[in-house]
Amino acid sequence: MGPVGNNNSTTDGNVATKMEFAVELRSPCCVSRVEKALQELKGVSHFNIDLSTQRLIVEGSVVADTVQNLIETKTGIAAVLLGQGTNSQKNLGAGVAAISIGNSGVQGMLRFIQTDSTFCIIEGTIDKLPTDDPVYLTVHQTGDVTSGCNSCGSLFTSSSFHGIISHLVPKEDQTAEFKLVRPDLKLSDIIGRCVVVHKGSQKEIEHNTSQRLACGIVARSSGLFENSKRFCACDGITIWQQRQKEKETKS
Repeated sequence: MGPVGNNNSTTDGNVATKMEFAVELRSPCCVSRVEKALQELKGVSHFNIDLSTQRLIVEGSVVADTVQNLIETKTGIAAVLLGQGTNSQKNLGAGVAAISIGNSGVQGMLRFIQTDSTFCIIEGTIDKLPTDDPVYLTVHQTGDVTSGCNSCGSLFTSSSFHGIISHLVPKEDQTAEFKLVRPDLKLSDIIGRCVVVHKGSQKEIEHNTSQRLACGIVARSSGLFENSKRFCACDGITIWQQRQKEKETKS
């Protein structure tokens, strides 16, 4: 795994989640292509594809963005994440934060699952990280980004959480991909707050002398089987057209 968490986090290959995708399946041939791609992906323990509903359910320790990118790269078929959760019946919510604010070039996506009252699973993929300096992912007091990442306040702390989610260790391609469990962080406490990628040591972060590279605001997202949309309400286009626009914008 790319990142190394602090003493209050668990980062390993055993943090399993269940992911629900809409996949633009048009024929049994499309199903076969997706099946072949997923069979080659490390970290997938089980998957189920339904051609009639264009739904894919994936279980495993792999990150959702990796599943999406693999399907689209290997098969050319569009895939859209609809929801995420675990096999537990006690899931208490899901969240998402797009790391897109800032001019450093750092960007990515974070996803949160509150599995029960005790544990929060956090996964993410963050690109264009510096490789020669320490990099940390943190939560801050507010969601104010009127002046970019510098206006979201100091570190958010609680009786058990001290502001730092994880130490990120990017690979040679400047990407960090991770899935970890935080027993000291509750999703309900950070909805509407900023998550920030810092360059600098923990001491520099605590003294507000680190560089804030990029940030995003944590928002609620759909859990498993809570999202049935096929059109984007904002402009009336299909989710496949929206996905194509997202890829064109990123490229």
